[in-house]
Amino acid sequence: MIRITLLTFLIAFLSVYAWKDWFRGACWLVLLMAVFQHPDMPKSIGGIPGLNHWNFLFFNVVMSWLSQRKKERLAWEMPSHINVLLFFYSLFIFISVIRYLNDYSGVVELTDTFGGEVTKGISAINEYLINCFKWVLPAIIIFDGCRNRQQYNFAIIMLAAMFVLLAFQVIKAMKFGSLGMSGDGLQRRALKVISNNVGFHRVNMSMMMSGAFWMVFCLKEFVSNKTHVFVIIPACLVILLAMAMTGGRTGYATWAILAVVFCVFKWRQYLWFGPLLVISVIVFAPSTIQRFEQGIANSQMKDQSMDVDNVDFSDDGGVNLQAVTSGRIIAWPLVIDNILQAPFLGHGREAMKNEGITLKIMKEHGIGESFPHPHNTYLQWLQDNGVIGAIPVFLFYILMVKYSWQLYRDDSERIYVVTGGMSLALILAFLIAGFGSQTFYPREGAVGMWVAMMLMLRVYLERDKIKKGLNSELINPTSGYKSKYFIYQ
Repeated sequence: MIRITLLTFLIAFLSVYAWKDWFRGACWLVLLMAVFQHPDMPKSIGGIPGLNHWNFLFFNVVMSWLSQRKKERLAWEMPSHINVLLFFYSLFIFISVIRYLNDYSGVVELTDTFGGEVTKGISAINEYLINCFKWVLPAIIIFDGCRNRQQYNFAIIMLAAMFVLLAFQVIKAMKFGSLGMSGDGLQRRALKVISNNVGFHRVNMSMMMSGAFWMVFCLKEFVSNKTHVFVIIPACLVILLAMAMTGGRTGYATWAILAVVFCVFKWRQYLWFGPLLVISVIVFAPSTIQRFEQGIANSQMKDQSMDVDNVDFSDDGGVNLQAVTSGRIIAWPLVIDNILQAPFLGHGREAMKNEGITLKIMKEHGIGESFPHPHNTYLQWLQDNGVIGAIPVFLFYILMVKYSWQLYRDDSERIYVVTGGMSLALILAFLIAGFGSQTFYPREGAVGMWVAMMLMLRVYLERDKIKKGLNSELINPTSGYKSKYFIYQ
């Protein structure tokens, strides 16, 4: 009760303050994502659906931004081709929801057979449409308002703090003893404990932590040696520990792939750390090794979260593909066949359930195999929106990776390396993990990635100004602002 009261006072203060400084208000929205999903947080105020602390602050920030930016005479500087891609991204989200609202008979049949509630009407609009834009808008506001180094520093501090705070919550909930459990035990505990005590699914949290580690690691290029040793390194270790406790194999693999990218192409002096890390994991966190090896090398362990015993996908080499893919090998062929039935425009939102695939899997393999979505962000988007809907979305993310990479490889200014690296880490973590989970429909776990992308676009634009001989308060501050934590070239 005390926590809720303190949070209420904080939100009240920030809501008033947002009318003075909407940019910092948006940054606070990002930080508060670390606690907003916590089960203890009120989901409504006064019994009004959707009226909660985060949404109340969000409303004030957005209203202040819309009214104040005109008075401040801020020009909208998003590149025109990005504007077009974001427009079509939004358009296909809207169209997919309209198609769902027009026909959700397959979802009704599913709920009639196995129970549950059908998301329809206002609830569907709120969940599938409004929320998608809500999670992106703070990042858009931060892009529009980040015009100098002070604002940039505040934004990246709040972004990093959000991930670190989430990591601390995972560690507190899971306890250090979980690292000594079996791989199955770690998975089962993480599935229950993280959702109940942090509010994010363990798979989503694993993806977030895998990218957050390298995002925070990139900040070492931007801080003093003292801050690096006493802040950056401990923060990275906390995030790494939290990622290990999630039991997310995709997150482990994603972290390793990012390690190769960042160390081989930029910081080769850290390659020696790899063997040391592997030895440390084997000694202090054997559960992560067992979890990663599940279904491989004649392992007889089963994925308890999927609970499929009647399907044998083992080959002669002893690799249990069902265990390795957590049952996804059952769903993916069905999804691909369904995509081919409507390859250009797809089937609309929630196609997995609406087309009867979820029902088919549950009837044939048991209720443990629910598969409400394909567990693959690329297949989900193609199934819902077809190839035509995929072109602008896939192109958008390709450009975000390209621009992030170009900044990351530009050593002329530290801010280029840091910003490009942060964005690259979070985007690649999302895209790599997307082969086994995630969704292109924006949701809570993607808020940090969108903020990093928008900061990257801002720095990318400011770099173009510098190349044209123009001044930039973001790249080359002239206001005399200095920080004991950040260093500039």
